[in-house]
Amino acid sequence: MKYRIESIDFFVRETKPARFPSALGKQGRGATAQRVTSPLCHVRMMLRDASGKVSFGCAADRLSVRWLDKRPGRSQTLKLRELTALIRQARECYLAQPAFDSPFAQWLARHREVVAAGRAARQEDLTSTFASALLERALLDGVSRLDGKPLCEMVRDDRLGIEAEQVHPELKGVNWSEVLPARPLREISVRHTVGLYDPLSEEDWPASRRLNDGLPETLADCISFYGLRHFKLKISGDAQKDLRRLARIWDLLPQQRQPIITLDANEAFDALEQFAQFVKRLEKEQLGLFQHILFIEQPLPRRLSLAPRAERWIRQISRAKPVIIDESDGALTACRQALALGYAGTSHKNCKGVFKSLMNRALLLRRAEAGKETVHSAEDLQNLPVAPLQQDLAVVGMLGITHCERNGHHYNFGLSMLSEQDKASVARRHTDLYEQRGGEWFLKIRHGVMQCGSLQCPGLGVFDEPDWASMPSMAQWSKQRGILPG
Repeated sequence: MKYRIESIDFFVRETKPARFPSALGKQGRGATAQRVTSPLCHVRMMLRDASGKVSFGCAADRLSVRWLDKRPGRSQTLKLRELTALIRQARECYLAQPAFDSPFAQWLARHREVVAAGRAARQEDLTSTFASALLERALLDGVSRLDGKPLCEMVRDDRLGIEAEQVHPELKGVNWSEVLPARPLREISVRHTVGLYDPLSEEDWPASRRLNDGLPETLADCISFYGLRHFKLKISGDAQKDLRRLARIWDLLPQQRQPIITLDANEAFDALEQFAQFVKRLEKEQLGLFQHILFIEQPLPRRLSLAPRAERWIRQISRAKPVIIDESDGALTACRQALALGYAGTSHKNCKGVFKSLMNRALLLRRAEAGKETVHSAEDLQNLPVAPLQQDLAVVGMLGITHCERNGHHYNFGLSMLSEQDKASVARRHTDLYEQRGGEWFLKIRHGVMQCGSLQCPGLGVFDEPDWASMPSMAQWSKQRGILPG
């Protein structure tokens, strides 16, 4: 026995309602605008190594049930109840087998158990993966702390026991020091998301509606304030409306900086033919914008995306622009399935799993070496400080992805949800990533770029232990929200 899990506890930090309303995909068609709150589920895992040394491992993520489960007729409360139940089930899986030698083997066995439990409870694989990945990150953080190394070094030095062939037979013998960059990135560009409800200019957001909270409010404001060059544009599946809005956005983008654009449909197109027609119209009617698009993300509902009949259309559309999956990436083998159908790749998100992204990275590298186009993007709309944001950026830097979707700082007011202890930790450890303005701490973005060197510390991106006492336990929070009895 090299490691042993001693305990696992959950805490939840609530946030204030978002500065602006948001919607996902075709939910934006006539849906009620919502200024959502972002409950952040935190994990504290205590681990012991063979020498008796003890360390914590932490992780956190938004309980993002609007994205995880889009099945109709299911209330937010129901989905939160089911997700938190699955997170607790994941805890029981880990505590039932607490001793392990290989972090990878421990994760893979527990992941399979969590997915099986989720399927038995009729949950989406994406939801099960979320629950599994939350504990996976705490495990990786704790093991890396015990070894006194950043996670990137643990992977490159083969200290995690990764046997990728257990998932992808073609990855047998993969050399992780060749898959990953020699050093993790120390700066990452922000790809600013333009949501379906986000105001674009003064025309949408007159003085009477201004928040006047010191932060940029319209897209035009954000471009000027942050020096943005990378943009992720949300589309709703309503072709006419989307084309009009995209034309307005293109007029606002900084043409002299050669903007880089991605499109995200969030499963908005119900038919393959409908999506293909939209891509043709977009190229014909808005060639300037179209030429700056890197890829299109998840146009089809997850029930259609990986169906065999999607192949002809995906290959046809991919001749114009690469297409990747996101919400369809629930199973461990989803990326491999997608590549076989003609997709160019998938997204990294910590909430889909770190080991999974590492293996996907290796798959895509082999495809690129064979001369085929590949995309491994970094996405996640509302990753918030400290643990969710920093751990995600640490993995993005380890994977060598140069820009990522990052917009929590637009929808939320800096680090206002954190305790003074957590803010003091930021002030001591991570002033490359954050700055103080007017008495509050904010993500520091200069010329569209974040500096992330301080995240390569022992563990996974978080130097100090979170202020657990400032958060209610998940059980207490669930009672307060009426999610769970007792």
